[in-house]
Amino acid sequence: MQKHYFYTLLLCLITSCIVDYDIKMTDIDEPNRLVVNSLLNPQKPISVYFYTLDRTATGFAYTSATNLHVRLMEDNHVLFDGLCADTILVMEQHPRAGSAYRIEVSLTGYASVWAETTVPDAITCKVRAEHFSDPDTNFYGSSYPEMKFFLSDFLGNYEQENTSMYILTYSELNGDSLAQSPQYYASNVLLDAINRVNHGKMKDEDVGSSVYVEYMRIKNRNIPYLDKLIFIATMHGDGYYRYVNDEETWWYREWIWIPVDVTKYVVKLIAAGPDFDMFQRSLYEQTSYLDYDDFISGMFYRPVQVYSNINGGLGIFAGLNETNYYFDVPE
Repeated sequence: MQKHYFYTLLLCLITSCIVDYDIKMTDIDEPNRLVVNSLLNPQKPISVYFYTLDRTATGFAYTSATNLHVRLMEDNHVLFDGLCADTILVMEQHPRAGSAYRIEVSLTGYASVWAETTVPDAITCKVRAEHFSDPDTNFYGSSYPEMKFFLSDFLGNYEQENTSMYILTYSELNGDSLAQSPQYYASNVLLDAINRVNHGKMKDEDVGSSVYVEYMRIKNRNIPYLDKLIFIATMHGDGYYRYVNDEETWWYREWIWIPVDVTKYVVKLIAAGPDFDMFQRSLYEQTSYLDYDDFISGMFYRPVQVYSNINGGLGIFAGLNETNYYFDVPE
């Protein structure tokens, strides 16, 4: 009898949680917008990309924009002021560390937009590397090389407002393409925990078992206390790769397509201005909820608004400054 009452109560609880909702059409009238994207990096020429986001009957269309009026300024000095007939504004000039930039963009039929940002000074350090031998490392059935990096003697302008530091490693493939390391082992308490997972195995006594996905970040207020950082990075090895049509994105497959020689290993130290930092962190939070099939779980998903500093529009106009260290690949 008690068992019967239990199942009856359980059925009542389940059915009581089922509610039908009549979802009405949204009253939000999202206007068509201009999209401006540019990362100002002294290592590269100034490039600005323009798009439009237009409402359609089924959603929004994201398309390239042309024939825009663009005004770009550096420290109140005009770099460009005129019509940009292409969807990309490319200049020979490189951004300068410590300079402030402002961009104003207008296009017929859209609200004009503007943005401002500053390029931070570079952060440097001493770096050495050695091969790390781990017989248990395995990726798609093949041994994946690992490198142990030692960073120390950090130098830079730590007083830059809200400038954080990102550390990434890359494998240089065939001398012209970069493949980013997917994960890093490190136990330094100054590292931001936003992209840390703790299910890794102990690598060695220097790096522990904490795993960081895609990059390591040291927030602004912790940089002055960073004396050294030791980490192990998963690198790409010689073999056959399939190239995905996305910048610096490669997927490893033993059996298909492109034979690859790893020519160098690269450590990037990125001084991230506040706009780039907020954009990168919010973008990671948003995309980290996607699984491999680009399916968002309704049970765990929470929307994260990706940071934009384009007033009146969308996109990102941000400054950063990278320092690269190159290492030969161990035989």
